[in-house]
Amino acid sequence: MSRVILIVLAFQFAVVACSRKSEPKVEASVQTVNEYPPITLRLAEGKDVAAKGLRGNNMFVLFQPDCDHCQEEAIQIQQRLQEFKDYTLYFISSAPMENITAFARNFDLDNVEKVKFAWTSTEGVLTYYGPIQTPSIYIYSDGRLKQSFNGQTSVDKILEAL
Repeated sequence: MSRVILIVLAFQFAVVACSRKSEPKVEASVQTVNEYPPITLRLAEGKDVAAKGLRGNNMFVLFQPDCDHCQEEAIQIQQRLQEFKDYTLYFISSAPMENITAFARNFDLDNVEKVKFAWTSTEGVLTYYGPIQTPSIYIYSDGRLKQSFNGQTSVDKILEAL
């Protein structure tokens, strides 16, 4: 019986030790976020785009369609859309595409030229940004991260950062 307990304890120690070794790698990549992430965005129209290949001024809004805070953020952005005219807005989610496009329609953002809706994998977001709240916003200018907001943020504060 004591041999079984020792084996179980040794296994638990190994699991904890291994998981702690991998944590610094994730933290290191999150701390060095200063350019577009190496993720692929599948746009609502079915085209795949490499985030690293984007040019100009872009804002990523990482969201989940069923998130109340994300819905409130979308309403505020939609109401002041003209003030984002120098940016292309990418609403990015890991939800099924039909939920993403329904969100776009529900908030009258589906036929706006400089607003794109895209799917990306949860793993890509976690690997590059780490665990984040939704919505989280990343503002890029000329390929470099200019400002980020984790969690719901007032549109006034976002516009100040542009």
